[in-house]
This record gives sequence, C-alpha cells and structure tokens, in this order.
Amino acid sequence: MIFIKVFQKLSQFSGKVPLEHWVSRIAVNTCLSQIAAEKIRPELRHADLNEEQQAVVENLAASSDELAPDRQLASRQLVEHLLQLLKPVERLIIDLLYLQGRSVEEIHQITGLGAAAIKVRAFRARQKMKAQLAKIGAGKTL
Repeated sequence: MIFIKVFQKLSQFSGKVPLEHWVSRIAVNTCLSQIAAEKIRPELRHADLNEEQQAVVENLAASSDELAPDRQLASRQLVEHLLQLLKPVERLIIDLLYLQGRSVEEIHQITGLGAAAIKVRAFRARQKMKAQLAKIGAGKTL
C-alpha cells in the first residue's frame, strides 16, 4: 500500500528533501491513518478472547441451551467486552435497557433522549454487537 502511494504521489516530490525522508514520511502517515481508522472501528477477534470466552462463543454457536453456571462468568465478561466496543451513549442505553431492565420511559427520564431515539440507538448497538460476535465466530473457523 505504501509503495502504491509513493508512486501515485511521485509527481509531488520536489527534491528539496532526500527521497528516503519523503518516502518515510508517506509510510509514517499511512500507518498513523491506519491506526486512527482501527480506533474508530475496533474489531474484536477470536484471538482477543481468553479460553473461557472462546468456549462461550463456541457454545453459543453450537447450541441454544442455557449456559452452565461455570460459563456464566465468562459469558458476562464477553458481553462486557462487546459493550466496550460501543459508543458511550449506546453502552448506556444497552446497560439500562437490558442489563438493568429499565423501561424506555425510565431511560428517557435519565438521558433526556426521546423514545424513538432510544429504540433506534438500542437497535444499532445490538446490530454492532451481533456483527462483532459474528466476526469472533468467523475468525475461529479460519
């Protein structure tokens, strides 16, 4: 990717600095841009999970039965890990709605958001969590 950028921007090279410096600056900027992009859209991989969390993902993918008590802690940790990938407002809504069992009206009182906004944000947060969970399961099979 860096060499492609160097060739694309070759016409912009003025010769005022050594070629090595100019190329290294393109490389550094490309890497910094990639890191920034990863921070915006973090990806959860199967390898990021500990063994218990991996077992929970495998159990969830394999069966629809309830988890054994020894897997409930790992399941909770997995949910917390997925919640950390959400924006703070999405995390708050999911926590209030599903973990604390609050109603939409109670969340409206707490956050000041309208009922429709709460429902939409909860839906989008669930979709993000499902997508991350699917990526974990897909990463395992590769």
